[in-house]
Amino acid sequence: MQRLENTLVLLLLVIASKGNAIAVSDALLVVTFLLSAYIFRQKMTPIPRFLYWLVGGYTVLTGIYFLKFGEINFTSSMRFLLKMMTGVLSVLALGNYLFLRFERYMRFFAATSLVFFSIQLIDYSTLKQLVGLLEKVIPALDYREDWYVNNFLFTLNDNAPTRNSGMAWEPKGYANLLLLALIIQLLISKLKMNRYSYLYIVALLSTQSTTALVVLATAIPAIFVYNAHLQYRVLALFGGLAVCALVFSLDIVGPKIQREFDESEAHLIYIEAETDQKAITLGRFGSWKLAMMDLPKNPLVGIGMQDKFRTEGEHTHLVYVNGLADYLSRFGILGIVFLGYCYVKSTRSLFQRYRVRGWFFFFITIISIFFASAIVINPLYFALQFFFLLPDTAKRPVKGLNVPKPGAAGAIV
Repeated sequence: MQRLENTLVLLLLVIASKGNAIAVSDALLVVTFLLSAYIFRQKMTPIPRFLYWLVGGYTVLTGIYFLKFGEINFTSSMRFLLKMMTGVLSVLALGNYLFLRFERYMRFFAATSLVFFSIQLIDYSTLKQLVGLLEKVIPALDYREDWYVNNFLFTLNDNAPTRNSGMAWEPKGYANLLLLALIIQLLISKLKMNRYSYLYIVALLSTQSTTALVVLATAIPAIFVYNAHLQYRVLALFGGLAVCALVFSLDIVGPKIQREFDESEAHLIYIEAETDQKAITLGRFGSWKLAMMDLPKNPLVGIGMQDKFRTEGEHTHLVYVNGLADYLSRFGILGIVFLGYCYVKSTRSLFQRYRVRGWFFFFITIISIFFASAIVINPLYFALQFFFLLPDTAKRPVKGLNVPKPGAAGAIV
């Protein structure tokens, strides 16, 4: 059973990476759902009443979309339900073990990526041939044409030749996973820096991700300051502010954020403007502004998975980068409030389990990740969103890897 549990966590990580044709396939999603349901059934895990309300609520919501628009995108609606149920069943069946094992896997991927990344900086073209060998041998694995290659362990993206993409689809996506792993490691170690923490930080710096640098300069230090002894807080606060000021002065942080904000209106011209590009990425702020254009039309519950009913480019596909904007467009004000409610409860429950204060800064980290990446609808993040469904999380803290025996929810070896 434990091998199946480990396999389930690995599959969730692969899906979250979105790094290759298999990772984004419906076939892998179905297999992962069936595995999560099987493990859930074998564990004889009690079904929370909240889960009935969740499935029932989504069914009613889908009915509302059908009545409102006269049709629904059945395939996309079912895909959303499968992703949500895979995440919920996984966290209910595995408990805290899911994130402990996830962190273990991320150690391996972080270390591996740094080896590949070192070679990438020395000889990009040769490494690209080696990494892309698998796609050449198995044509069905070809993904995103020749400018992009992935071998499940590492990705090379011609748009980011000097940045570390790890096994994810791009550096930013990889940084999101590293941030989650870093915070889990800090909880395990009770905020004591160790070789794994430094490994994640080095890997995060190699991604050159704006979101990663902002979180490393703000939320992570804030957690340390909040848990520090009173006599050290002032010193730690001033040190944190100095680091924050330095990081925001970097061109890939403060100036980049300002440039993207200033250019957000320019992206929206492609609603009508002609272009030869098949898709236009709107950016974080452009995505948000587009969502604000559509929100008044369907303010309460949005448009669901019926993409044809939201503003689209006349000559190109408009790609949402901002996950919160995408979610707001899909599920409206009620959806975004529900999302916030769940993550408040789950981040608080996770920190209470480890008896570490500062859950709010983890919540802000999650919001920052979602603002920068359209990954809200993903089984791994659904597992985190519904972590609060685990019983008595505040009364049963864990200490690192000292958890129940193998086979029980929350166990790890």
